[in-house]
Amino acid sequence: MRISEATYKQMNNLATLCFDANAIFDNLAYNLDYYYYNRIGKIVHLNIAHVMPEWADMVTDQMLLLGARPFRGAIGSYQEEIKELNEIFAIILKTMAAIRKQCSEMIETADLNEDDEVRIFGEDFIKLTTPFIKQAEEWLNAIGQMTPVELNVHIKEYTNFISAGD
Repeated sequence: MRISEATYKQMNNLATLCFDANAIFDNLAYNLDYYYYNRIGKIVHLNIAHVMPEWADMVTDQMLLLGARPFRGAIGSYQEEIKELNEIFAIILKTMAAIRKQCSEMIETADLNEDDEVRIFGEDFIKLTTPFIKQAEEWLNAIGQMTPVELNVHIKEYTNFISAGD
């Protein structure tokens, strides 16, 4: 392994967090669909939840390049029933902020341990979170301005930082 043990742990934590975020966002999408916010649910499912395993794979692929063996850590079981859009959007924001924070900690650890490839990888990776954080903020703002039904109908008009799909 061509990285320090501390950096290895941080990378694996980031990959696990991305896999866990997939489970969180899937549960949010199921709630959205259950409460007939299908247009929002489709965007959350296809354009947020489905991105998370891709991000995890980016991290694990980098680990493998550096001679580290990734493993999938424990993933939570998310069964909460959530009806309020502002709560759903707040969870998206909180989860994306947690991914960003974990990436930042990984960068710091890599820098302290002279794991330059990981530091550079992390600096590129952290940029991926910015549009998702901004998108959650936009949705939180929008739900403060209109009813949930109106936002569901007009969700694509309020999805300006990530893909809104077709």
